[in-house]
Parts: sequence; C-alpha cells; structure tokens
Amino acid sequence: MSASRHVRGRALGYGQAPPPLRGGRLTGIGSQVIKIHYELARPTSTLDDTDGQNVVRHEPTWREEPESDDEYDNGTDHKTLYALFGLAIYKANVLEHSLVNALALTKLVTAREQGEQLTRDPWAQGFKDMMGKLIKRVEAHTSAYPEVGNDLTRSLKRRNDLVHNFWRDRIQETITDASRAKLCADLKADCRLFTQTDERFSEWVLNPIMAKVGVTPEDVEAQYLKERREAMARYETEAFTAEENPT
Repeated sequence: MSASRHVRGRALGYGQAPPPLRGGRLTGIGSQVIKIHYELARPTSTLDDTDGQNVVRHEPTWREEPESDDEYDNGTDHKTLYALFGLAIYKANVLEHSLVNALALTKLVTAREQGEQLTRDPWAQGFKDMMGKLIKRVEAHTSAYPEVGNDLTRSLKRRNDLVHNFWRDRIQETITDASRAKLCADLKADCRLFTQTDERFSEWVLNPIMAKVGVTPEDVEAQYLKERREAMARYETEAFTAEENPT
C-alpha cells in the first residue's frame, strides 16, 4: 500500500509553524485533510494504467462543537484578511475533492461488484468538473440526508461568491479596522461552513463508500502520521540548508 500526503495544517502567511498534533490529528486554522494514494486490493483488475487512487478522510468535528475563533488568528490586518480568504478557498477545494473521491470510489465499487474493468481513471472526470456539477452528480448519495444537501447548496453559493464577487463587492471594506474585522469574521464563518459540510459529507457519505473498498479510518490515520513524519524530516532539513546556503 503506497501513499502520499496532500495538505493538512495552517494557512501559511502568518509566519507560524505548523500546529502540534493533539489527539492524533492536527488542529488549528488549517483544514484537516489527508490525501492518500491507495492501491486497492481487488480480485481482478478494475483499472488500467493507474497505480493509485485518491482517498480523503476527515476527523468529524461538526457534531462536537462549533469551531471557535480561538482556532484562528485574531488579527484584522490586511495580511490576516488575505490569509483567511486563502484558507476559505482552500477549504472549498477540499470539499470539492471529497465529492470527487465519493464519485470515483463509487465507480470502483460498482465495477468490482459487476466484474467489470474500468479503462479510465475514475478520478479524471471529477477533477474537470466544478463544484456545482459535482454536487448534482452526488445527489444520488445525498438525497437521503437533507442536512448534507442543504450544506452543499450553501457552500456552493458561498464558494461562488468568494471566487467571483468578494473583492469586487467588498474592496472598500478593507480600508478601516472595523470594516476589516467584519470581513475577517465573515471569512471565518465561510471556513466553518466548508469544514462542517465536508465533514458531514465525509461522515455520512464518503466514509461508508471507503469502507466498501476496505479503507478504514485507522489505515488513513496511520498512513498520514507516517508520511507527516517523513515530510517534516525532509522539509525541515531543506529549510535549514536554504538558510545556511542562501542563493
């Protein structure tokens, strides 16, 4: 079983180090996301010319308590505003990735159950689609969970507003401290929405699909911890070398 991590940590730009592990997972303003490439064990080949598949899992926190402002930078300067905007877009992208994972894994499960062979990577089409189309494609999975469907609709609206309208409509609010504070608060609310939607979708839709192909939460967490250690060792060494030998 091979794997490679995607991203899980703080939004860069605050000049802070990644947060420590607490309770077996990263906490802080960063989204809790793991991207794993799994070579799925199967009786017959269901995918040609593809070494691995992408699986994302998130620890469910939406059921426990709302994400507090203490988890975010409390500043309201321009640097913090831009970092929070980037974090919101990042979390929206993580949600899109979860939607793609559910669709792709469903294709793998169906092919396995019907004894069919897939000739194309089931992730390829998903990564070409925008969030709106992905949400329509997962309706077969979410129709039984109205809360998930409602969250996805709200997330799509907020994602589109951030991408297409946010700076044009609200640029004047970046001028004063009070108006920037409101922008920061709104972006934190967007981050919470995307996180809640992603974790609710993962808990009720994605994780059960993952279970059908034999991927357990323990598998994902163990692989993440292993690759986090490897990444920390690799990049900390590179950072030290770069400081010692500036170009």
